[in-house]
Amino acid sequence: MSVAYGFMSAEWLTVTTTGRTESVARFLGYTVSWSAVCFVLGAIVDADRRTTLALIGFVLAAPWATLASWIFDGTAGTVASVALLVSIGGVAYVLLGPLSTVAETVSGERSLLYEKVKNLVLLVFAGLILTGAVSEQNLGLTGAFVGQTVATYLDLIWLAGFGAIVLRYGDVLEAEEVPSPLAAVTSDGRSA
Repeated sequence: MSVAYGFMSAEWLTVTTTGRTESVARFLGYTVSWSAVCFVLGAIVDADRRTTLALIGFVLAAPWATLASWIFDGTAGTVASVALLVSIGGVAYVLLGPLSTVAETVSGERSLLYEKVKNLVLLVFAGLILTGAVSEQNLGLTGAFVGQTVATYLDLIWLAGFGAIVLRYGDVLEAEEVPSPLAAVTSDGRSA
């Protein structure tokens, strides 16, 4: 996200939306950062590849649908808004359904770690979506300064909080030989 913020400040990779010029770099940063977070979530609970990739798909659909809803109006804007709502429901379903079920099969410490990280992700994700919805490009309830400030603050809480929580449980994850987050892509994601 730091690189994305650098691109944003240099005004690289911008598009004109219905309200103003918006940097696509933020959304590219979200793609990389949220994917990494989803891989770590899957590794914490030994989720299978399909569940981890479903979470990534739903999570990434939300920011890109938000950007699309800012760029397009009419039918295309409506489709983007519906895709955004579907992605929000999908994220909640995967986090509260399949991943929570799998989290019950791991140790108590790993299950507690998942619960903490899940709650943080849900709160920040909902905050980012709400920020996009009330922005000047959609409902017009906030200006550019407020939207950027709130989104940046949420990014900071999300990344610093997520990192701090996972690092706090690093010894538990190491002691239980939790697989690499990339194991969800290279195998079925289950530890032996």
